[in-house]
Amino acid sequence: MKKNYLKSILVVCFLQLLTSCAPKMISGPSYTEMMETQKTLNQQVKSKKLTQEEADKKFAEQIMGKMEIVSMDEFEAEQRKKELERYKELYDATGSYMYREQLFRKYNFKENDGIGSAVDYGSLAENELAKPAQGNSGLATVKYRRSSLYTLMLTDSTSPYYYLNKFVFTGTQIPGKFNDHNLGPYEISRNAGSQNQLQNITEHLNKNDVAKHMVARWFNRGTDGGFNMDLVARRGEYNASDLDIKIALQTVRGKALLKDAGEELIGNSFVVVYDFEDIDNERKTGFLSYSLKSNIRVRAYLFRLVWDDATAGTFYNEYWMDENTLDNSRKKAFDQSDIFKLKYIGSVVVDESSKAGVIKTSKRRLEDMEKGDWSSTGLGADGIALKDAMNACLNDLQRNYEEFRTKFPLFSGDPIAAKVGKKEGIKEGDKFEVLEQVLNEDGTTEYHQLGIIKVAKEEDIWDNTKFGDWFGDTSKAEYTVFQGQKGKYSTGMLIRQIN
Repeated sequence: MKKNYLKSILVVCFLQLLTSCAPKMISGPSYTEMMETQKTLNQQVKSKKLTQEEADKKFAEQIMGKMEIVSMDEFEAEQRKKELERYKELYDATGSYMYREQLFRKYNFKENDGIGSAVDYGSLAENELAKPAQGNSGLATVKYRRSSLYTLMLTDSTSPYYYLNKFVFTGTQIPGKFNDHNLGPYEISRNAGSQNQLQNITEHLNKNDVAKHMVARWFNRGTDGGFNMDLVARRGEYNASDLDIKIALQTVRGKALLKDAGEELIGNSFVVVYDFEDIDNERKTGFLSYSLKSNIRVRAYLFRLVWDDATAGTFYNEYWMDENTLDNSRKKAFDQSDIFKLKYIGSVVVDESSKAGVIKTSKRRLEDMEKGDWSSTGLGADGIALKDAMNACLNDLQRNYEEFRTKFPLFSGDPIAAKVGKKEGIKEGDKFEVLEQVLNEDGTTEYHQLGIIKVAKEEDIWDNTKFGDWFGDTSKAEYTVFQGQKGKYSTGMLIRQIN
């Protein structure tokens, strides 16, 4: 490269650096634009349309001609616009939409294909369940049954944050304490923060038969309309032969098992819809420094699948058929049914603030990747704040609504400890009931309360947020320690928050 070319780049960089601490900024071409200009001029030199000296002079004139002095506010607004455009590029380039939009071979929501044809739920692979804990004193293996969760988001394609929201949401996986019951389509096209938002969401869920599709997913409904109990057996750790519907409906034990599966699994299916109501950013650019303060406001709406005796009875007696008993009239009856409902439970609002510079944000990404979580890759401070706000919403929903609270297995009886922490919203003073799972002779499950434990001190809480203080490490002990009666509890017993 010639001296004039190097000089032009140095001038641009020096002026931008020099003015970064002033109330005015030099706005100039990006590095990519300078490279493109140089490439074009080099081609003209090679074709002998310009001499090298003429090309160098023209390069300097074009670059310097694009520079202008703008206010700090104008400069920051332009930088913010470019950053938001980057999320669209990331969204398209990474194919993150594949996680949700192509989860199924074909979805059957009326809004998407207009015909309500059956989905091949049996084609979906179920993630391996966590291995149940084994008690220290010869306890029987505990059946750790999670609630199931389907998440959606409200989207406004006219919002400047449209692709930021989509990129973060589609890259965020269902927490391990839930079964992933996502159905594919995840967008509800509505303006953020609408006053009648609950009505908008309810109309969408009803119009698209979301409750029915959640039931179809539970029973692995195929394109032929047939069901099976494979998913129920896996998630509930039942013996599949005991759940043969034709036989189960004729025996007391069989009916008890079906009722148990309904209460323990199917009836604990939930839908959470996120509304990204407000995103406000304050960018600070100074001499050799940069920071972005993000203020995020997210509201989460919680719904629960209704699976009572009447609904279960109608399903098993009027719609059920397997691969050996296919019946087109039953297939049609299920397709046209309207008995499956979602019940609105409540909502929470989370205001999440994040103030981070380049170094701190990069550290967060590295820490996440080291622990196998790649969802923060490509996220700036605002994206990370949005991801944290979504996690905080789930924690607050569990804290506020008892039926949404999950059970956790004890990691140890001495000390009394469990692998839950700040990421799950655990706080000083939180109380948990300790439950012993009892398997009855008919195969059903009961829970007996053995006692109460609590988090006595802040320092006893495991900091599993993956983002500790810049000057300190996260907690060394990878579990939270509880205060309670010693010698009474064992590994594998379950705990559930009660306050």
